Amino acid sequence: MFSPDHMIEYLTKECLAETWLMQDNLTSFLNTSFVIDPLYHLTYGQGAAGSPFLRKAVAEFFNAYFDPRQRVNESEIIIASGVTALIDSIAWNTCSDDEGIIIPRPLYNGFPTDTRLRSQGKLLPASFVWDNETYNFDKSKDALIAIARFCGKHKIHFISDEIYANTVFGNPGSNAPNFTSVLSLDLDDIIDPKLVHVLYGMSKDFGASGLRLGVLHSRNEDLIQAAYGVNLFSWPSYLVQDMWGRLLNNTTKTHEFLDENKRRLGEAYGTVTDWLRNHSIEYYDQGSVLLSSIGSSHCPR
Repeated sequence: MFSPDHMIEYLTKECLAETWLMQDNLTSFLNTSFVIDPLYHLTYGQGAAGSPFLRKAVAEFFNAYFDPRQRVNESEIIIASGVTALIDSIAWNTCSDDEGIIIPRPLYNGFPTDTRLRSQGKLLPASFVWDNETYNFDKSKDALIAIARFCGKHKIHFISDEIYANTVFGNPGSNAPNFTSVLSLDLDDIIDPKLVHVLYGMSKDFGASGLRLGVLHSRNEDLIQAAYGVNLFSWPSYLVQDMWGRLLNNTTKTHEFLDENKRRLGEAYGTVTDWLRNHSIEYYDQGSVLLSSIGSSHCPR
């Protein structure tokens, strides 16, 4: 995978955040637990907002794993063909001419396309600094509140991408905290709840990027209705939606799946970092997500 002679190629190709660690587990579950129903899966279903079965299952999943201060309701959820489609939808529905989206950097290289291709919104990469120090992962809750306060003060939308919510695998060498959802925070008198939106998807926690399922949660009814209209162009298959819904509806299996995914992520992370240490390559010690940040100072230019 790694060669100093091909460092640029390595950095380009290995930045894809995709995991195959749980494909065997997910495949086995779907093969034994899912049956095609022609009435629901081979027709237009019940509209572009998403399968009612999946939206209800996602709402209960959020209530169980995101610790919301106010229970999540299925009417506050839209299902689309991946988080990419939803970022495009939000940019289209919230950005007027000469407006844009502020994103912490370093940032995912797909954001420029997601935010600008159709909406023509501007992408505004920014370095977030807290107490005169670069962002520190052990202050993530305080950081989220600070962002919410900034957004509330300026009356701008706060979009929280929580697609890696359940990838915290508990690395003893890292000070990374447990996942904190913006839904769990006390934001009363800080920001209008209609300005707070959450994105989630199946690709990271469930290792199923190819199924192309993304979730938008918002208590802004106008945004949900607008996203529903745009969703006519990114309407995911009801067959695929109900695959995820069937898994989420089996709460015991979902819990076992997420726990096993964390265990395998930790094991894989240990394998990668052992190799890096053995080759005297510096890296940032972390305890979550699917990527490792490494230093390249040892590589010839």
